Amino acid sequence: MKKFSILSITLMFIGLLLFGLNWIIDGYSEPIVLLGFISSLAGIVLSFIAIAKREVGTIKFISLVSFFVVMFLITWFEPFQVLRIITWLKNIS
Repeated sequence: MKKFSILSITLMFIGLLLFGLNWIIDGYSEPIVLLGFISSLAGIVLSFIAIAKREVGTIKFISLVSFFVVMFLITWFEPFQVLRIITWLKNIS
């Protein structure tokens, strides 16, 4: 059963769409970026769960690699985006 693998790739795709939506719209929307980050983070956690449960298939690894690639690209092209996310998370707590 590949339940966690499929959920992880779905959440990673949703996170990627939200980051892309923020890039397309004019300005900066903190809730969209936060939801994208949380979705990506949930996807990576589900990917680790799928690896721990030894689910068959390579979808779990695609999700794992895509998380690091997306975060690298966001950091490379928009480094202040990461600082905004961290600052916003710090101000919430």
